Amino acid sequence: MTGPHTAAGPLPPAVVEAAIAWMVRLQSGRATPQEHQACERWQQEQPAHAQAWQALNGFSRRLKTLPPALAHGTLAATRAPQPHRRALLKGAALKGLVLVGGTSALALGGRPEGGWATLAATHRTGVGERQRAVLADGSVLQLDTATALSTRFDVQRRCVVLWSGAVLVDCGPDPGPDSNSPSPRPFVVRTAQGEIHTPGGRFVVQQRSGHTLVQVLQGWLQVQPKAAASPARRLGPGQQWQFDAEGQGPLGAADGGAGAWADGLLVARDLPLAELVAALARYRHGWLRCDPAVAALRISGVFPLDNPERVLAAVQRTLPVRTQALTRWWVTLVPR
Repeated sequence: MTGPHTAAGPLPPAVVEAAIAWMVRLQSGRATPQEHQACERWQQEQPAHAQAWQALNGFSRRLKTLPPALAHGTLAATRAPQPHRRALLKGAALKGLVLVGGTSALALGGRPEGGWATLAATHRTGVGERQRAVLADGSVLQLDTATALSTRFDVQRRCVVLWSGAVLVDCGPDPGPDSNSPSPRPFVVRTAQGEIHTPGGRFVVQQRSGHTLVQVLQGWLQVQPKAAASPARRLGPGQQWQFDAEGQGPLGAADGGAGAWADGLLVARDLPLAELVAALARYRHGWLRCDPAVAALRISGVFPLDNPERVLAAVQRTLPVRTQALTRWWVTLVPR
């Protein structure tokens, strides 16, 4: 694998991942002055940090002079399986910058569950839509594309039932129940595979096909799989668990881009092209797939979700692929 590098030489994958994570945070529109200062301190810690940040900033400045079709486009691409691969960055904005992501990858693919039950949802989004909802207790829900959920607050707990899609939850302790309810009430997110309990925190829950993915950004969570015999698991900040109803599944570190979709961004770190395409497919109508011949190509970058067609255009400028369309609703990425 060709290592990430600037003109000064190779950059460690972990440094590239950290630089991308800082960029996503600072571009979210919610970064505090303290976070900007922390990023500056991070740059000063090591020369490699400064090199990675300067490369990313240079890329961002060049994007401002380009047509919208390239805005927020691909930062890197590698690992084409062909011996004579053409994974060279193309276009004026991409020349001279190669930032290959690290080894972690977040697969955002998977089809929602819920079926007819989603008809009872109190909040829902269509394909390509996102929505912000403030609940009665002050908790904030950010709904991803094609998401359906119901809120069920009673005297015992504050409950969100996630029927399909993904939600970013930002909740605090129970602000004060009425005279008929105990205090405090936990905040609970229920999926087809189990329940997530917390007194307060910030976390992402995704209902996938056959399993749930939970990623903790702040606070502590108690996850109880649906099967009664399965033990509960406690997760802290920076952890994630993909589990099924039996409590089986990998436990690991949450990706630095977890929840970036709430800001309209998809963060890919050394992601197989097939997984990037699966993520984009959730944000557009019709059928979008990846030919097996190019599915294993790897790509890293920060991509805008509000216009998947722009992302596809940027991918074609970066990787040796092209779109093959029967109609605008049936598109396949194939070798070029």
